[in-house]
Amino acid sequence: MPEPDGRHAGVARYYDRNTRRFLLVGGGRGSHSIHRELWGPGVSSARDAVRHIDRLIADEIGALAAQPPPALVDFGCGVGGTLLQLAERFPDARLHGVTISAVQVESAKQLARRAGVADRCTFTHGDYCAVDLGVRATAVVAIESMAHGADIDAFLGNAARHLGPRGALIVVDDFLAAPLSSLGEAGRRRVDQLRAGWQLHGLCTAEHVVAEAARHRLSLRKDLDLSGYTRPGSRVRDHLVALASPVLDRLGLSRVPFFGNMIGGNALQIGLENGYIRYKMLVFEAAAGSEAEAAPG
Repeated sequence: MPEPDGRHAGVARYYDRNTRRFLLVGGGRGSHSIHRELWGPGVSSARDAVRHIDRLIADEIGALAAQPPPALVDFGCGVGGTLLQLAERFPDARLHGVTISAVQVESAKQLARRAGVADRCTFTHGDYCAVDLGVRATAVVAIESMAHGADIDAFLGNAARHLGPRGALIVVDDFLAAPLSSLGEAGRRRVDQLRAGWQLHGLCTAEHVVAEAARHRLSLRKDLDLSGYTRPGSRVRDHLVALASPVLDRLGLSRVPFFGNMIGGNALQIGLENGYIRYKMLVFEAAAGSEAEAAPG
C-alpha cells in the first residue's frame, strides 16, 4: 500500500490503536462489527442491535436478485464482521473487504479462516478512494466509513468503478442534518469535536453526497433515516462519558486520541439528541453503462 497522506495516516493510526478496544467495549458482542447499535423492530438485545444494520444491508442486496451469484465489496470493512454475515446469507458470493488499517486486515483474515469462508473472502490493506480490486460488484457497502475520507468525490467515483450496471452502493453513516453554517456556535463546536475525535474528515450533509453521486451516474434509490433507532445517551457508558467529556476538553486532552474519541463520542450523542446529526442509510443505483463497466471483471 502506498504511504497514506496525513489525514489517511491519522485514520489508520486511529483504528490500528483502537480496534481491539472498540470490539471489547463498543458492542461487538461476538459479531466482530464496530457498528452502531440499532434498536429497530424486533430487536430485543444488544447483540441483535449491533447486527441489525447487517440484516438491513443483506435485505437490500437480496432484493437485487442478482444472477450470477454476486460479488460484494465492503469499503471500510473493519475486521470483516459485515462480510462474514453476508457470506452466511449469500453462500455463493465472493466477498472483498478494504480497510486502511493493517491491524484490521490481519484480524479479518483470521476470522474468515475460523468461519470457514477464507476461500470466498479477500481483505485488502488500502485506501478505498484509490484501490483497484479488479471486480465488478453487485453491491458496494460502506458502513460508518465514508465520513472518514476527506474526498467524498473520490470515494463515490471509485465505488462506481467497482459496480456492475444496476449495482447498488449502500452507504450507512452519520450526516449533518443541515449545512454547518446554519448551526449556532455550540453546535459547530460539537461538530468540530466529533470530526477531530472520530477522524470524520468527510462529515457532510446527505444532500451533498447525493449531488456528488449523480456526477458518477449513481442515482438515489432510498434515503432511510435510522436515527430513531440509535438511542443516544441511553447506556451507562454514555452518561459517564457525558460527565467526563467537558472536564477532559477543558484540560486540553482532546489531542490525546483515547480522550479525543470520548469527547467526539459525546458530541455525537448530543448531535443525535438535538437533531443536527442524522444516522442514515443511502442506497444508490448505478446506471446501465456506468463507470463500473470500465472495471475489469
